[in-house]
Amino acid sequence: MKIFVFPVEVRGIKLIGIRTEKFDQECNGLLRKIDRSYWNPDQKCWCVPYTKATWQDCINAFHLHQIIKIDLVDMPIEKKQIELAPHLQAEFDKYYTQLFVQRYTHNTIKSYCHCFRYFLGACQTKPPQEWTLDDFKIWLRQGLERYKWSESYQRSIINSLKFYYERIRKEPKLFWEISPRKAHKLPGTLSEEEVTRLINSNTNIKHKAILSMIYACGLRISEVVNLRKADVDWHQSRLFVRAGKGKKDRYVFLPDSLKRILERYQKVYPPQYWYFDGQEGGQYSVRSIQAIFHHSLERSNVDAYATVHTLRHSYATHSLEDGVDLRTIQVSLGHSSPKTTEIYTHLTDTNKFRRKSPLDNLDID
Repeated sequence: MKIFVFPVEVRGIKLIGIRTEKFDQECNGLLRKIDRSYWNPDQKCWCVPYTKATWQDCINAFHLHQIIKIDLVDMPIEKKQIELAPHLQAEFDKYYTQLFVQRYTHNTIKSYCHCFRYFLGACQTKPPQEWTLDDFKIWLRQGLERYKWSESYQRSIINSLKFYYERIRKEPKLFWEISPRKAHKLPGTLSEEEVTRLINSNTNIKHKAILSMIYACGLRISEVVNLRKADVDWHQSRLFVRAGKGKKDRYVFLPDSLKRILERYQKVYPPQYWYFDGQEGGQYSVRSIQAIFHHSLERSNVDAYATVHTLRHSYATHSLEDGVDLRTIQVSLGHSSPKTTEIYTHLTDTNKFRRKSPLDNLDID
């Protein structure tokens, strides 16, 4: 779960504003436990005092979630490194080396190593090779009860352990019994009118170009920041997405409407190597795009629980509603399996039912 924190001002008092990526009862329970926290309906966020002591309470409450700071320059995030015994540190080094030489992505290595180090912290009295399936169940239950782990975090821990025991120790599969049941959740989307308001709320042409490209091409946020000037093929009207999720390359269509926006952008901000350069040169950052999106939500008064990835979901949903076939959408999104793309058919099927209800035929006052 992503937790967005940013400064807000209420009646002239500076506070820390907090929003969650999506509504979550457990996260709201953690927020209520923070001293002097309250929900502000005008700001559409939780508010807590702007002090380092309260900020540390926030870090402690959400230490198992991804905290994304926006303009909180004087509030550092202190990450406590788990100290390991020498024999456990050797296992961790072996784990990191295996991930590195197999050329896993930076984000995967970071996620797996974080989860594995956390697991090794529980191995001080019992080495990893002696753990049984019952031991894992008890440890996971304690984590779920104490820290209210989300399903995604539990799944990350299990995947990191699977890599260690099955890929490094070459032991038989034993984690299928403790994998959480996969929830069939529908992705959140915005309407076409909401996407229009969101993008048009930006007067900065670079910000407008970034959000327009994500929506028009169905890109992931990492794919936008990794886009090079050479990847934009104006003559064949396509973008070359290099090493997307799963290290898969693909081409996506570059529509004329996006071309016009990009032409305006290039006149003001001529790209050098990266297509979108940072303020001080070099690659544009993921957090900067998240901040752009967050401020756009504020100005356009669009769903506060939307994320940058919601634009990608909206692209797929709107394309399907416009009659684009599922296979074309699958290729555009870079999905390996059509089953991943088929989730968007449920959204469009739901929209069909909204057009007519049996209640419409009744004469009710």
